[in-house]
Amino acid sequence: MRALGLDLGTKSLGIAITDNKKTIVNGLENYFYSNCDLNLCIAKIKEIFHLYNYEIDTIVLGYPLYKSGDKSSQTIFVERFYDQLKENFKSVKIFLEDEKYSTVFAINSLKEIGLKSSKIKKIKDKISAIFILKSWLFGHQN
Repeated sequence: MRALGLDLGTKSLGIAITDNKKTIVNGLENYFYSNCDLNLCIAKIKEIFHLYNYEIDTIVLGYPLYKSGDKSSQTIFVERFYDQLKENFKSVKIFLEDEKYSTVFAINSLKEIGLKSSKIKKIKDKISAIFILKSWLFGHQN
């Protein structure tokens, strides 16, 4: 079974997925949506479940906290999405994973390979989802 990694922003949802053995992580897409409409994100995830023949048993959602551990408005937004995920994917294990620095790592990695800012903006959340999912896998395999 596979795991799905998600990096939720207010305008886009970065999506990554593992192979069936949960060892290799691939970025799937930067899904852009409007008006903070989380229902569109849920519908997109349902499409992915269908595309992968429902062979996904885990969702890992990036959880943004300040360094101090305090919550931000984005944290509250992610918590609302987490609740919707639990409602819509009852048979799936859903985890919150600290996403501190995942976007910074993603942007720096993309700059290192020479991508322009316009391209980075289009894919950074997908790359962040890869970092989030890899972090979760590393923590659960050791």
